Amino acid sequence: MAKELPTRPMPSAPRTATVQIVLASVVLLVGLGLTAGIAHWQTRLEQQRAKHEFLQTADKLFTATLREIQTFMEVLDSIRQLHALSEQVTPDAFEEVVRKGMLYQRRVLGAYGFAQRIPAALRAHYESAEGSAHPIVRSDGRGGFTPTPATTDYFPLTYQTPPGGLGVVLGYDFGSHADDRRAIAAMARLGVFALGSEPLGAAPDGGRNQRYMFAPIQYDLEGQHELIGFAIALFQPERLLAAARGDAMRDVHARLEPRPTTAAVPAPAPKDSPLESVRAFSLADQEWRLVVSADPSWRRAARLQTPLIIIGIGSALSLGLAAALFLMASRSRRVEALVQKRTAELAQANQQLEALMEDRRELEDEVLQIAGREKARLGRDLHDSLGQKLTGALYLFSAFRQRATETDPAAETEASQISATLKEAVRQVRRIARGLAPIALTEDGLGDALRHLAEESRALFQKDVEFYIEREGRPRDPVTAEHVYLIAQEAIHNAAKHANASRIVITLDYDDQGGLLTIEDNGAGWPEQPVSKDVGSGLRIMRHRAELFGGRLQLARAPNGGASIICRFPV
Repeated sequence: MAKELPTRPMPSAPRTATVQIVLASVVLLVGLGLTAGIAHWQTRLEQQRAKHEFLQTADKLFTATLREIQTFMEVLDSIRQLHALSEQVTPDAFEEVVRKGMLYQRRVLGAYGFAQRIPAALRAHYESAEGSAHPIVRSDGRGGFTPTPATTDYFPLTYQTPPGGLGVVLGYDFGSHADDRRAIAAMARLGVFALGSEPLGAAPDGGRNQRYMFAPIQYDLEGQHELIGFAIALFQPERLLAAARGDAMRDVHARLEPRPTTAAVPAPAPKDSPLESVRAFSLADQEWRLVVSADPSWRRAARLQTPLIIIGIGSALSLGLAAALFLMASRSRRVEALVQKRTAELAQANQQLEALMEDRRELEDEVLQIAGREKARLGRDLHDSLGQKLTGALYLFSAFRQRATETDPAAETEASQISATLKEAVRQVRRIARGLAPIALTEDGLGDALRHLAEESRALFQKDVEFYIEREGRPRDPVTAEHVYLIAQEAIHNAAKHANASRIVITLDYDDQGGLLTIEDNGAGWPEQPVSKDVGSGLRIMRHRAELFGGRLQLARAPNGGASIICRFPV
């Protein structure tokens, strides 16, 4: 709210006129300054917006172009794999396959073919009627062809579709051109796609920067890769750009060209120079670039908004500085209201996320508790039901054994085996029951349960598992004791099964800070990434159990090079 001016005596007419003139001049100067500043600011915003929109369009075109190039090379690679088929069927059958089954490849590549490496010793046979019946030729530089001079090997064109689509005749030696020889050497050395020379014949689309693209065909001979030929297609940048642009990017110019080998220092761009984006990328064995520039209408469209804004601000000056300030305050209030709305929505979203995370933690806790209760119930059932029945069966068999051996002494051996089996079954049921409900079935608490765990793990995994207790104490409650026991059980399982440890030491201690459980082994240690899904799940479960009873779980490297798990728990 504007501060109210104090009432003063009415000035004289000349003084009032002077003040009004000065005030009008000040308002005019302020209005003109604000108009110029706002116009300049708006112009910069428009320039930034136009540049941002152009760069987004250039990025989309670059991505679409790379996608088209990738499709072109993948299709050429599939054509390369037809080389094996071409040697197994007749030429007429192969032509039938190409004509009826390779429509998509023809649509993507336009024209393609094969070239084969012919050693000098086989040239005469290749050119004979028993061979291809095509002479090996090179370009004469005048639109015709002449026989290739003698050399060590040749790379004549053996097949192309459609006929003449590659701009050369069958038998044309790609090794006769310097750029093609460089590409062939790159394929033989690196085994990658390579770009050769510009096509000799007229290009189908009349575009620029066209190249022959070669896909190497190699055989592995005693571990060595030997180039026996290559598939050929005509790489046409203008055709690929047209497919990438479609109908949505007609207001930009683009060209696909080899990247200059020397980095020249660019001249300063004029103030009204068109927007331009240059993106370099690797294409086969060369470096190329995509140059995208904005159509002049792009910048003209951006400029059309500036006069309208200046006129609007100039018209607002007629309403005075108050109207301009009010407009700015109104705009600020809208922005502030929008910020407050977005902040409130973000706070609400954060609260919902926290509620979901809390629900998930409670659900995980409930799942663990249910699993623990079910394990305890199974343990009690095994101990109280199956264990007692097996024990009763052992006693009954002992009585039967005594009577049986009195009448038949020869049955003593079999009776001893049955008795030993029953005793082992009773011990195994008790071990399983103690593992399912460790704390409930152990009268002496956590220490005794961990001692039994060490003994059972020693017998189960055939490892040296030791248990030590330093100072006496008790966990805060049975739930904490059970979670600590299960953490020790999971750590022993990981050390024995996944870390290949031969010695595991369990230590239980109590100090001023609470309880301390330490499990050390001499295994392979903790990997940077879990070696299996079970290891990762085990670590997450141990950490979650520690969080449930307010403890801390720490993973470290043991002094002997293995792994060490340290768990703090309340007492």
